[in-house]
Amino acid sequence: RGVTFVPGPDFRGGIHTGYHSAQESDHDDVDDDIENQIFIEGAYTVPDDNEQTEIIEKLHEQLGSAQQELQVAKSQLAASIVEVDGEVVPDDMSDSNNKRKTSTFVFILCLGAIAIAVSMGLAVSFSNRSDTTGDETFKVLVLPPVLKAAQKRGILRCGVQEHDSLGFIAFNNKTNEREGFEVDLCKAVAAAALGSSYRYELVPTTGLNRFVTLAGGEIDVLIASTTHTFDRDVHELSAGIGFSFSSPYLYDGMTFNGVPEFVTCADKLSAVEDCTGILICSIIGTTWHDKTKELFPSSNLVIVEDQVESIQNLIEGKCNIIQGGQYDAPEMIVRGYGYDGPYAQGKISFTKEPLAMVTRDDDPEFAAFVYKVLQVLLLAETQNVTMMTASTVSGTTEFFGVTNALTAVGNYGEVYTRHLSSISPRLEVNTINDGETTGLLYSYPL
Repeated sequence: RGVTFVPGPDFRGGIHTGYHSAQESDHDDVDDDIENQIFIEGAYTVPDDNEQTEIIEKLHEQLGSAQQELQVAKSQLAASIVEVDGEVVPDDMSDSNNKRKTSTFVFILCLGAIAIAVSMGLAVSFSNRSDTTGDETFKVLVLPPVLKAAQKRGILRCGVQEHDSLGFIAFNNKTNEREGFEVDLCKAVAAAALGSSYRYELVPTTGLNRFVTLAGGEIDVLIASTTHTFDRDVHELSAGIGFSFSSPYLYDGMTFNGVPEFVTCADKLSAVEDCTGILICSIIGTTWHDKTKELFPSSNLVIVEDQVESIQNLIEGKCNIIQGGQYDAPEMIVRGYGYDGPYAQGKISFTKEPLAMVTRDDDPEFAAFVYKVLQVLLLAETQNVTMMTASTVSGTTEFFGVTNALTAVGNYGEVYTRHLSSISPRLEVNTINDGETTGLLYSYPL
């Protein structure tokens, strides 16, 4: 199922398509959200040629006025400067007066620049649409508020990693379900949003389609080891819009791992002499890939879609280095896939990876809700509230599902111990900063 976005005057959008995969849910109405989507006819009509010309002429008039004011300001500023004994000094020695004149000059200069930019931008925009007719109307998709839609649907849809990532999301043969740290985060949000009888759906996503899938309303929240970056917050390239991020739930960083001799080369950022044979499996659509492209020539990169493909290529000798972090590439993980060659992990972390839950930027209510759920898990750890004692929690915080979230998964420490401690010990960076530690996780006081 595809969803089409067309940018309107106040909508940061592009053309997006997404897919929907109904997994881990037998809910019959999971695809009926399209009924709740609103198409606004006439929300943005492209002006005809005459209207375009009129708008641009008005902008040029405003630009001309701004330029005249600019000349006046420059003249006034020049008039306030005199030469005394060969030195240039203001004729009015009042600092405040001179600052006011300078500020006026700068302000008018900015107005002129803005007018130029706007007129040029509209002219380019109109010229790009010269093949359209005056009565052409776009349809702008307005998605319903996530929290209300999820409650009506009776199920929360979480975007997760498509392939297993031990500790984060992996199939458990005993329970016949996918489990992991990020699955528990999905459960916590679902329980807080829907109550004790919560239901959730795990929708597979990849590094390439995860943001498009979220933007198109195919999922409610993205919990797929996604790094919070400035670009993704403001304008993520694949989706053409910005997104909202929770506070980080885990801090990590990329290392180069694999055949020991080439791990040494990677840590030295060398691809010459004895290191000319280095081949790095780089996962497209990730911050790891973006950074690796900066560090090594493209001829030393083997592009892959996920970590499973990276490890398989390592086994087959198609690459001798794989990317990874504290939890993605420890030896026990790689050996579990069948790799039996020499193996080492890099000693240098080349990226900062604050992993966070992601929501649509146009739904601040749900973004705040997800943020608060994570804070509940952190706060519960500091207060020694566990899954078994969650029912004792009461008070004003109950309005966003504290008890339900904690009853579903327990506090942050319980979630970490259950899924990640066997892979890697909890480093201090991922502890809660209580004033005595330097942990980067932070729980707000009650």
